[in-house]
Amino acid sequence: MYTNEYIKQLQSLHGDKTRPQGFGGKTKKLGKFHHYMNEWTPSSLLDYGCGKGYILASLKEQYPNTVCDGYDPAVKLFSQQPTKTFDCVFSNDVLEHIEPEFINEVLKHINKLANKFVWLRIDTKPARKTLPDGRNAHLILETPEWWRDRIQQTIDGTILFLQLDKKGKLDVAIKK
Repeated sequence: MYTNEYIKQLQSLHGDKTRPQGFGGKTKKLGKFHHYMNEWTPSSLLDYGCGKGYILASLKEQYPNTVCDGYDPAVKLFSQQPTKTFDCVFSNDVLEHIEPEFINEVLKHINKLANKFVWLRIDTKPARKTLPDGRNAHLILETPEWWRDRIQQTIDGTILFLQLDKKGKLDVAIKK
């Protein structure tokens, strides 16, 4: 689902001690995600691409009745690929970072891990950060329509909500 060279670049960014809050090191606004969490009340959740785990820690605190786990192949603490499924798979600001040739595989992986619900937040604008090789950190910059079509091809279920905000964040709620 990724090349070893790309994972090394991501590990470099995650490990940059001069930017402890950068690249997965802070919580972010999550749009209507909390509305859906309260409606869905999943017993388990996977933060797919959790980075350093700051949002994951916040979710654990906000939803004590939901068992929350994290997965991120570029962060040693969370690099173990999940072996079980979850009521909800949550992915925030991750999919645009996937190498384009692997996006279908990653979406299918998310589909396989989710039993009931999927929440995706995808940035559709260029990142402020660049990779060590000079590329923009957002490797996939596509329209909401492109993402909708890709999601419908790879994730089983019904899109309940799809909305682009003013900052270019696309929120997608899916019921399986």
